[in-house]
Amino acid sequence: MTVNRPLHVLIAGGGLSGLAVAQGLVKHGHTVDVFERDADLNRKQGYYLHMNAFGGEALRAVLPDDLFALYQATSRTTYRRKESIVLNDQFHELSSQPHLGPPNDGDPPHTGVHRRTLRQILSARLGDSLHTGVAVTGYTEDAEGVTATLSDGTTVRGDVLVGADGIRSAVRATRLPEVPIVATGIRGIGVYGRTPLTDDLRDLLPDGLTDGVIIAVDRAGSRLLIGTFDPRTPVHEAPAAIAPDVTLDPVGPYVMVSCSTSPDTVVPPSAEWTAETPALMRESMTRTVTGWHPAAAELVGRMELDSIFMIPFGFVMPAETWEPSRVTLVGDAAHAMLPTLGMGANLALRDAQQLVQRLASATDVVAEIGAYERDMREVAYPFHRMTLDHDKNFGGGALQKAG
Repeated sequence: MTVNRPLHVLIAGGGLSGLAVAQGLVKHGHTVDVFERDADLNRKQGYYLHMNAFGGEALRAVLPDDLFALYQATSRTTYRRKESIVLNDQFHELSSQPHLGPPNDGDPPHTGVHRRTLRQILSARLGDSLHTGVAVTGYTEDAEGVTATLSDGTTVRGDVLVGADGIRSAVRATRLPEVPIVATGIRGIGVYGRTPLTDDLRDLLPDGLTDGVIIAVDRAGSRLLIGTFDPRTPVHEAPAAIAPDVTLDPVGPYVMVSCSTSPDTVVPPSAEWTAETPALMRESMTRTVTGWHPAAAELVGRMELDSIFMIPFGFVMPAETWEPSRVTLVGDAAHAMLPTLGMGANLALRDAQQLVQRLASATDVVAEIGAYERDMREVAYPFHRMTLDHDKNFGGGALQKAG
């Protein structure tokens, strides 16, 4: 398909990769419609996101300069160590492994962000192009473009359709129906929550516990994941000097915690949680860290009950190759992977950057989409394969060394 005019691109999904595609295309003079199934952007999907140069440099490319500066200002303070670190249950270091991804030597370097803050930055200024409470449920292609069917029964027309609608992508179900979804668990990881990083908690934490992304393990195989978010600038204050038209919700310093539950605990699916479930999960995790360093019980015991939720992990077995068309996929829709390397969001943002780069001045849209898809498979698939052996590669290999 040859095009000599601005493209109108339909984007299924208002997560990180879908919004990044939208920002990048608008930056290059194209128009978009983003369709997000949730009524707002507040669904619990996690808290702290580790960022490397894949994701961070993608944001530099797709965002206006001031929104990129806002991302940098609201990122966590620079790590003392650029490593994944494994500790024992007394918080003594067992091993470490440099973070995966390309060199991250910028000033400041990419560190980590609060997921909701990044989503608010990525949705800034999209205005009426961002449609919440409506999802893409299907599509048809013809010689001139793509017609997407929406969950409210209407249809919308565009030159390209981008499936950024996650692991259970409706777009992928039509585009690559043979791709299976594999539900699986990761031992010791899955129930998440936040613990406020108060001054008195800081005093209780041993040196090094906020140095980077931490995994603590005991001889029984229980695990405690610790990710500290302490922003460079108070999140809700940062826009005033950088992007005054943007509003960010307040986010105080916190520790993201995910801990093994005790063996006698059944973690119900999210749909079956009751008002009592978060407290039961916290009590179970507290039992797990009995006998650990005292700071472990403080981190788990102070978790805010309304922050605790579970993530049902899974992955897709991505197709090896396919013929390009006007419909393509990014992020989890293309290569949903387990979170053990901290690469999923970073690769999703890289997908967005590469697709935008290809479409920005495309004359042969299908050819450029094909080039994007080849590059995506070449870069993302090896990391996807690594996550399948998550006990070996958890933390970039550090957990295997700890064993």
